Amino acid sequence: MMQTVEDPDVRLLREMGYKQELYRGFSPFMSFAFCFTAVNVLTSISIGFTYSLNTGGSGVTIWAWVIGAIFTILIGLSLAEICSVYPSAGSVYHWAGQLVSAKHAPLASFICGWFNFIGNFAGDVAFASGFATIINAAILLEGKDSLSTGAQVGIGIGISFVWAVQNALRIDQQGWVNNFAVIFQLGSAISIIVVLLTMAPERATARNVFTSTYNDTGFPFPYVCLIGILSTLFSFSGYEAGAHLAEETRGASRAAPKGIVGTCICCAITGFAYLLALLFAIPNVSSFVENNSGDNSTQNLAVAAFQLAVPHQGAHALTILLILNLYFAGMSSLTVTSRIGFAMARDGVFPLSTYLRWIYKPTKTPLGNVIFVFIIDCLLLLLQLASTTAFSAILSIATLGYQISYFIPILFRCTTARHNFPRGEFNLGRFGVPIAIISAAWLFITSIIMFFPAEYPVTKDNMNYAVIIIGGIALLAGVYWIVSARH
Repeated sequence: MMQTVEDPDVRLLREMGYKQELYRGFSPFMSFAFCFTAVNVLTSISIGFTYSLNTGGSGVTIWAWVIGAIFTILIGLSLAEICSVYPSAGSVYHWAGQLVSAKHAPLASFICGWFNFIGNFAGDVAFASGFATIINAAILLEGKDSLSTGAQVGIGIGISFVWAVQNALRIDQQGWVNNFAVIFQLGSAISIIVVLLTMAPERATARNVFTSTYNDTGFPFPYVCLIGILSTLFSFSGYEAGAHLAEETRGASRAAPKGIVGTCICCAITGFAYLLALLFAIPNVSSFVENNSGDNSTQNLAVAAFQLAVPHQGAHALTILLILNLYFAGMSSLTVTSRIGFAMARDGVFPLSTYLRWIYKPTKTPLGNVIFVFIIDCLLLLLQLASTTAFSAILSIATLGYQISYFIPILFRCTTARHNFPRGEFNLGRFGVPIAIISAAWLFITSIIMFFPAEYPVTKDNMNYAVIIIGGIALLAGVYWIVSARH
């Protein structure tokens, strides 16, 4: 028997005092728009572009995107099928409990929820760190000295604070900002792609874009091909976000699943076009990377590609577009993280959940959880002071959290719920189980890759701390589960 749980975000809004008629009327397009904004492929590719070029160069970057996009669409199809049956704003956290027996539902939701929360708050940190990196790149465009690591961490913490303050506003007052962010992101992506493709004075050949490689990791090339997938997987993370509006969307059992699949496809196309524009603007990847190393090692290579393609002021304008998009992306990311965190705190998943589910009545927002998320984000940002490869570890943590939280419900879909999975309005028919099996296998394999180090020889300064952080959080969560279960 499947367990039925009230939708977390509907309860959230109800507990905040919002009337049902205020949040029942979002159009199906808004489900897609929310998904597309949450993924924000323009900014996620940009902040991971330096890692991509250093870890495989042009050829690995573009083929990793193609392969990753294909499997991501398959995963999106599997999640969409589950979402159609359980169109609930709790998303994977809620689905995991629905796809197993009532006896095991709490543990399944507990594990899945923790990993999804980890992925979300690490995503916040990636956007905050990326924001600081692009600010630094803009400063370098002016010919000024690079900011220190401490200064960039300070900027990351500062913008996280701004996002936290904005998320203390009423949910309905934030809506217009999200609507504007969708239009702005689409317009920015189209503008940057057109400018790079039409104004670059010298272009790479198609052969160079699709076959040239660059390896600055110290590892053998086959290993580089594996870890080169990290940036692609991070760029696709968060496409289940449309489910968070499921209970607020008309025809949710059709619209929310289509929003998930539509986001995967549109992000795959948009990201492919943006990567092509960036890579064609770089005639020689090896010399490009080397020219932006050393004293300019903190230069973001996406911004460096802008500078190579267009005059100084043009590169500045494109960089400002990236900064604004990162601002909106981080704001939305923290919104989703605090929303999921509130749902989990309300269900007693966290220690001190009583405080973390506190609603600030004047603005009717889960202020306790907003503060909690802000503190965690700041602690993870400080990791950059201890490790030269901390950013790649942050990408690994974010991607791994998302990957495992997707893996759990898909695994249950093709195991415990294989023979009694209901048929929703969006269903894959006889292809449902095979696609779920392929998706689960891909998620399992790539999750292991997230723990691999990115530089050789591995030292305490460049090791991938994802394994320590993920392991530590998992251990604390496990201890809390055992202690709370006894009470």
